[in-house]
Amino acid sequence: MTILHKFIDSLIPSRFVVTYENKIKVRGALYVQLTIGTLLTFLGVYFGLFNNVWHELLLNTGMGIFLLISMFSLPLFNRFESYVNFLLTFGYIDIALFLVKAGGVYTDAPFWFVLLIAVNIFYTSTRQAFYWIAIVGLFLGIMFYLQINGLDLDYTPVPYSKKATTIFTFFTLLITIAFSFSKINKRKNNHHLEIIDKHKRLLKERDDLMSIIAHDMKSPSRRIEGLLSILDRSNLTEDQEEIINRLNNTAIENQQLIHDLIEATRFQSNIELKTINVNDIINDLQEGYLPLSSKKNIRLIIYGLNQKINIESSPHHLKRILDNLFSNAIKFSSLESRVEITCVQNKLNTSISIKDQGPGFTKEDEAGMFKMFQKLSARPTAGETSSGLGLSIVKNLTELLKGEIKYVTQVGAGSTFTLVLPNKFPQANNNNS
Repeated sequence: MTILHKFIDSLIPSRFVVTYENKIKVRGALYVQLTIGTLLTFLGVYFGLFNNVWHELLLNTGMGIFLLISMFSLPLFNRFESYVNFLLTFGYIDIALFLVKAGGVYTDAPFWFVLLIAVNIFYTSTRQAFYWIAIVGLFLGIMFYLQINGLDLDYTPVPYSKKATTIFTFFTLLITIAFSFSKINKRKNNHHLEIIDKHKRLLKERDDLMSIIAHDMKSPSRRIEGLLSILDRSNLTEDQEEIINRLNNTAIENQQLIHDLIEATRFQSNIELKTINVNDIINDLQEGYLPLSSKKNIRLIIYGLNQKINIESSPHHLKRILDNLFSNAIKFSSLESRVEITCVQNKLNTSISIKDQGPGFTKEDEAGMFKMFQKLSARPTAGETSSGLGLSIVKNLTELLKGEIKYVTQVGAGSTFTLVLPNKFPQANNNNS
């Protein structure tokens, strides 16, 4: 078997094995060709020598030998489908001649067209398969019409031994083709599973490495913050005080960037579900962002919290989503503008909309808005930093919560992001709650 395997592989040009899928498809087709060629050769010899049916010897054995010899012509073709169509063309012609010689559409010859059509379906494009089906159908239709209107093709009934041998050979070849194609699909699926498994391992290694890097980066950042907190500022000049404040802000931003990196690369499948009071989360965020919004003279206006809004979800994930949306809205809004937060709950869902008066997004921005490390055209209005991770985190966490994030934007007129979450987390989709 190893020798046969090496022989088949030696016939395949390198241009046909660019991908693993192509290689097993070509290899499988050559095995089928070898099997059919061998069986047809012996079938023709059997009928010619033992049944004195010499047209069987000429057509079957001739076609079988042609299939075996043509395997060496594969390197002459630039595309594998061209090679298959080359073989099929001769096959269809051979069966058409056989049909005329054996007695027309009343013989078993039309069944062999089915064999070639099966090869067409398995190893060529759908368009080419339909092309040959149309030609075969037209040919058989014309032959049937001519025969019922007097065309005599000298049909002679064949013995049961010949019928049995023909049927056995036909189904053997058909099963060979189907088995070959199923093996090809099985190997392709196994290959895909191997690739998926490899990618999962690489993703885990990446996440582990990111966790180690983030952990190591936190320590120096925290030491900087600690040293700045104990620094005596009583005798500093105004410029020195400004430098210290900038150092402190840089250390804080560095901590936030590390946190964002961890959030963006971590697959958090373990969701801790609780009944959440949305009012409390939004009020806490409003209070937390009050110093920053006041510094830019941005008004935070909240609508829809006149009644209690409860949902079943993950408090941590929801707070991270809204935290990023609040941060972006204030960061990119112009001075002396307003940010509006609107909450609406119906029987099934709760929506939280955050509308800003920032620069909005261009069409180019929208194409990569939720991608990691995507730098968009808008810039923070007070010198704040942007890692390009916020909206990516929002998208990933929203999907984990079985929700949807929508947006409406207009260049120069601001943006509105709307988070839509189910009031009750779908338990059927939550395997870890």
